Amino acid sequence: MGPYYDHQVGRFEPPDPVKDREILLARARRARAQAMAEVFGALWAGLRTSAKAVAGFVRHAGVGAALKPPLGDVRHHRTARLTGGCN
Repeated sequence: MGPYYDHQVGRFEPPDPVKDREILLARARRARAQAMAEVFGALWAGLRTSAKAVAGFVRHAGVGAALKPPLGDVRHHRTARLTGGCN
């Protein structure tokens, strides 16, 4: 890297590689932290959605199991009501 004009001090100065490296490392840490926050947010949303789906399934399965009649009451061994009078 060649010297560049520093507008804050008003003169040409060589770039400071230590300062540039620290800036790059800080940007990399910040980008990594944001990426991990997005990953954990997506995992949390997925877990929350899965938990709601399981809770809804269990709730509806419990309600349906309570209202379901026994199998013997469902199957009547006679002709159906609509065709009972037709011979």
